[in-house]
Amino acid sequence: MERIKNPELSRQILNHLATKYKIKEVRQGIHLSTLVYCLTRSFFSHTAEIDPTDKEVMLFALGLGLQDVLTPPDALTPIYEKDGITYSPDFQLKVAENTCELKTTRASSHKYEEGQEGLPETWVEYIKGGCYILGVNTYNLIVLYMLGNYKPPFPTIDSELLIFSDGELQENWQYLLDRKVIYEAALAANKPPKPKAFCKIEWECKYCRFKLVCDAILYQPPVGAGP
Repeated sequence: MERIKNPELSRQILNHLATKYKIKEVRQGIHLSTLVYCLTRSFFSHTAEIDPTDKEVMLFALGLGLQDVLTPPDALTPIYEKDGITYSPDFQLKVAENTCELKTTRASSHKYEEGQEGLPETWVEYIKGGCYILGVNTYNLIVLYMLGNYKPPFPTIDSELLIFSDGELQENWQYLLDRKVIYEAALAANKPPKPKAFCKIEWECKYCRFKLVCDAILYQPPVGAGP
């Protein structure tokens, strides 16, 4: 048997995924995810013409593709807006109280257990924002652990109901509104929010297509400095 690499075919598939899931498209307006995740990335995604990296395409496509497969055929996918922020849940089962967020992760199924690392901050911030917009205090979280916690690795699904107090939701919403002010000011001035100041540096920067741009801004020599 002879094996010959075919990078052209890989590129064709990657381009198809980027087109299918609109990964290269610039979304209009301010979405809940715009404010939850890195504000500098959100700014550049809106203003800079830089294509996503292959790793970004694969990560987005895997998540969105699995979401398509796992969403029940009779589920609803409405769009909501509050205080100038647009939000669309992954899906709803009939009513707002049965809103579901579907996440995929390569982490161990033990990683996000209560009492250990807890759920990622961005997941919780997004879900609390959704609760506030919907006027509910509960939200369903479905996590697909692609590698599970077995040997050999095997996918597992874990679902749970998250319950929040009114105070938690109000505090989180104010946090999002504060970030919205920063983001809107950056757009108005056509100047990005300070790199690495409004993100989870340890992982958001890792595969970001704008990492080199941020590094260049941060490490620019002072005006008049020598070589």
